[in-house]
Amino acid sequence: MRYLSILMAVCLLFNEALLAQGLPTPAQIQQEKDRVLSLAALSVVFKNWQTNSAPGSRGHNIGCVMVDSNSLPISWNVNCVTTLDDGTQHGEVRVVQEFLSSTNASGKYIDGNTVYTTLEPCAMCTGMMTMTKAKRCVYVQADTGYGSAIKGLNLVRYPRVFQAFTPSTLPQKIALERQFAQFSRTNPSITDYLLTTNAQAVYASALTDLMNYRVKWTNNAAFYSSVTNFIATQVNTNNLRIDYTVEYR
Repeated sequence: MRYLSILMAVCLLFNEALLAQGLPTPAQIQQEKDRVLSLAALSVVFKNWQTNSAPGSRGHNIGCVMVDSNSLPISWNVNCVTTLDDGTQHGEVRVVQEFLSSTNASGKYIDGNTVYTTLEPCAMCTGMMTMTKAKRCVYVQADTGYGSAIKGLNLVRYPRVFQAFTPSTLPQKIALERQFAQFSRTNPSITDYLLTTNAQAVYASALTDLMNYRVKWTNNAAFYSSVTNFIATQVNTNNLRIDYTVEYR
């Protein structure tokens, strides 16, 4: 206990020294990364937008980006439950499975990686990210119906639970949650809301904000360039692998 108190005091002094010199703290650098990558996740969905959920469509307007321990994008995916006729094919499940089936994976876990997703994960996706040892999950819009699964795992003290975070000041998060609160008065389906032109406009603004973003901390300049290059060159419908085979080890 005494050691923890000393460590916290040292960290506080370190942060104060950085601020005194006009330098960002590690927390401030991470906050900017979370903001940029949340915009990137929204951009992934906007670039693969679905206008309806009828047979022949891809799935719900939900998607995510996975980054490595250096916060650099390594994979992206979107919900494909309709086109695959498979209720398990949520964005988070797909981004984890695709990464593990790729040559980038070094084993059966994604430990050290973070998943940035547009909607708070459901119980299934929360369980998958937990079992594959995700480090963090950052979500934009809260899901009042199917979210909060991570709270249940924490309540029962489940081991190796990932850290969950949401960028509370992100304009797109505020707009999506405010609009859905109004939409849900007549329709409680969050996936139906995500088919509306209002939701589409919010997602479109994310791509615009991402590409026009001005980096606050110079430490994040190279990171930002990597993210925008990834979104511009890797994220499009032609690069989306709807079906893939997991290479079992």
